[in-house]
Formats: sequence, C-alpha cells, structure tokens
Amino acid sequence: MKRFAGLFLGAGASAELGMPLAWELTAEIKNWLTANKLQQLNEGWKTQGGGYQDVVLNDLISILARPEVHYEAALGFIEAQFRRQRALAQQYHGLYSWLVDLVYHLLWFRQVNNASFLSRRLPDYDGLTALVDSSAPLWIFSLNHDVMVEAIAARLSIPIYSGFSDETVSLPRRNKQLQKIGEVRAQVLTGQELDLGAMQFPNPPKPGIYLLKVHGALDVFTFNDGKDLLKLIPDGSGPAGVIDVLRAANEDLFYPLPGMPGGRAKTTNEIAYADEQGEMQFLRRSLLAGAFKFDQRASQVLPLSLLKHFKANINFVSDLACIGYAFGDNHINAVLREWLEFSPERQLEIIDPISPNIPAFLLHLAPQIKLTKSFATDYLDERAGIVRPRRATLEKRAVAALRKLGKERAYTKLGSFLRQEKSRIAEGLKAKIEALPLDDGKPSVEGLGPPDEIAGQWASEIELSDEDALDRLLSHLERQDGS
Repeated sequence: MKRFAGLFLGAGASAELGMPLAWELTAEIKNWLTANKLQQLNEGWKTQGGGYQDVVLNDLISILARPEVHYEAALGFIEAQFRRQRALAQQYHGLYSWLVDLVYHLLWFRQVNNASFLSRRLPDYDGLTALVDSSAPLWIFSLNHDVMVEAIAARLSIPIYSGFSDETVSLPRRNKQLQKIGEVRAQVLTGQELDLGAMQFPNPPKPGIYLLKVHGALDVFTFNDGKDLLKLIPDGSGPAGVIDVLRAANEDLFYPLPGMPGGRAKTTNEIAYADEQGEMQFLRRSLLAGAFKFDQRASQVLPLSLLKHFKANINFVSDLACIGYAFGDNHINAVLREWLEFSPERQLEIIDPISPNIPAFLLHLAPQIKLTKSFATDYLDERAGIVRPRRATLEKRAVAALRKLGKERAYTKLGSFLRQEKSRIAEGLKAKIEALPLDDGKPSVEGLGPPDEIAGQWASEIELSDEDALDRLLSHLERQDGS
C-alpha cells in the first residue's frame, strides 16, 4: 500500500529562517510594552477620544509582568476578562484586537525586512524536494502565520495549492498622491465554499504542495464584511515575489484621510483601502492568537469551519512529520490524537532539536511515534541525502547558539568575541613580524617566497579561515563565563 507523507509545522520550523519562537516574540513584546509605555500610549489614545479605563489597562500590565506568561497566554487572559467583565467587554475586546494587530506587525516586519538573511538561509531547506512526490501532493499543515513555505516552494519551483479557488480579485495600489500605481491580486475562497463544500485542492491530485494554514496567515484576509477569504498572489517569481506582495498589501492599499498620521485611515487589525470607485473597503487580518482559538464560545476572524477542513484533509496522510510544534494547542492536539488512533498503520515523527518526547496525551500510541532529535533543515537534508560543507554546518550552529542566548546576551557575547579576535590576530601578526630575518636592522620578507604565498601561510598558521573563526565563535558562545 502506498504511503502518503505530510508535514505539520510549528514555530520551530521557521526559526532557522529568522522568524521568532513564541518566547522570543514574547520577550520582544514585553521589552517594548512596559507599564510606562502602556500608560503613555493610553494617555495619547485618550486625547484622541479613545483609550482604556485604568482597571482594563492594569489587567494587561499585571499579566505581562508575570515571567511565566507568554504572549498567547496574555491574550487569552484578556479574552477571559472580556467574557467575565461584561460591563467592560468592549474595552477588553478593543485591547485584544490592538494586541493581535501588534503581533501581526512584529511578524510582518520580520518577514519583509529580512531579505538578505532569508536569501542566505532558504537553500538550507532544499531537502524539502525529497518529500515531494511526482505522482502525489505533499500535504503541509502549518500553524505559522509567516509565508516561509511559499518562499521555499517559490525558490524550488514547486507548485503550491492553498485550497483557494481560481477566482481572483484585484485591489488598487496607490502612491501618496492617490494615483493608482498597480494592483495587488489575490485568490478567493468564499464562506459558502468553506461551510458547505470543500476547499479547492486539486482533485484528481496534482504533484506539488497542498498547504493548509490553520491559524491564519500574514497573507490571508477576510473581506466582503468578513464572509469570504482572500490570499495574496505573489507579485513576481521566486521568493522575492512572495515578500513583495505582502509589503505592497500593507503599504500601498489605503484609504486617504486628511488630518490622520500619514494622511490615511488607520484601523485596528484591518487594512482600510479605497477600491476602484474610491469607496472605503476593509481587509481584516486573519491571525488567530490567544487561548480561545476555534472555541464556539468566542468570536474569531477565521471561519470555524477551517478546523473541520484540517480534520478532514489530514486523513489523506499516513506518515506525518511534526516539526517545531510544542503541542500547546488543545484543539490541534485533539485532531492529531484522533488521526493517529484511527489506524495502527499511521505514523507520527516528532522532530525537535533539543529533547523530543512523546506528549502525555499520545503515550498510549507510543508504538506509532518516532522521536528525532534534529533541526528542521538537518532533518530535510537527511531525508534528501544532502551533505553540507563544514562551513555551512558551523554557521548554522553558530546562528542557533546566538539565538538561544537571546538578543542582549548574544550582542554581549559577539562583542567580547570580536575584541578577543582582534587581539589574537594582532598578537599573531606581531609574532610573525618579529620572527622575520633582519635586513639592515629591519624585518625583511626577501627570500621567503611570493607575497601571496606568505599571506596564505600566515593566514593558515594564525587560523584566519572562516571555519577556524566559526569554531572559535562556537566555543566562545558555549562557554559559561558570563562574557
């Protein structure tokens, strides 16, 4: 019996491409959104006729102050308060929407302003080609909001299908003078198709990637009063086209409003834009975050039926590789458990670079689960039989070690390493010069050979190669000396 492969992706799957893990994003939010900062922002909002009562704002300040609480838990707390404090429900809902909007923009900024790092790291994911069957699709189920799968597929020229129909819409891009400068094109998926039919994955199946993003995405919005979905179509070929359209949608779609900052309407968790007739329209961002995803008791941007399509489509897979997921979403865990329980022939592989383990809710299915200690790219390389040069491996390890330290400690460690390297190289060159023979009392290189050969020899002896430097950097980063 033919086995069909699938990938299930959590935040760790995109980490090597520069996207933040949950705790990294939490640290970024908490470092900026201090109590003083929130109070200053609130005073500014009040002068504009908005703002929040002290009891509401203090709830957010208190939950962010707890070190054990990550950003999704903080959002969940605000959602819980919305349901409990009915007299202040509108304020809690507004604060929740503002926080989700903040999360969107932090992720969007990372995505569109990371071009050089992305171009260097995308080839690390070339092993994905080994999972793409020429006769069947590779299902990828992702909880990530980023567009990394699309960028990888674009680089590798792998067709990608996201369940949207062939119907497209075009939205007018405008410059500051309100002149039309182009269009943003998008695929459409109607609410009726989601609720009553099926997502538009090719049937009969086509080779390529069938991608389902369960928690929304940076490039997916609701429109038509929230009834329908659209997904941005890349603006050109290759990974750059994937990023460019994301930038264009957030920068060039707008509704002019004199007197507002930048001369454009600002709405929370939405893009307000002028259509071809100049009428105001809205694209609502689709990110799901917090503790009540797909909860019947809570409202959300994405249709609840999307979870139904995840439950249905995962059944096309017999072998599922789970990369970078911490098993922290109960509604997702329930689907994975039911999928694995359905047949003893189904296999789940959990890939984690630190210490993979079988989650408690899956222990009764342990014979069907394989644990693999690996980073995402190393796993894909092994599947594809790709052997990387030692320099590339060292560079990847160095990036991971820096990330593990956190931004502040990483800067400190890098600074101390560079100072040590400068001193080490200077001492090495000094020793070489002092060892030269003297000619009329001055060091001379006469008779030692051509200058380029001398330079190469010295560089080798002082260990100036990239590999040598990366080796020393890794040792320095892993040293527990507080430097």
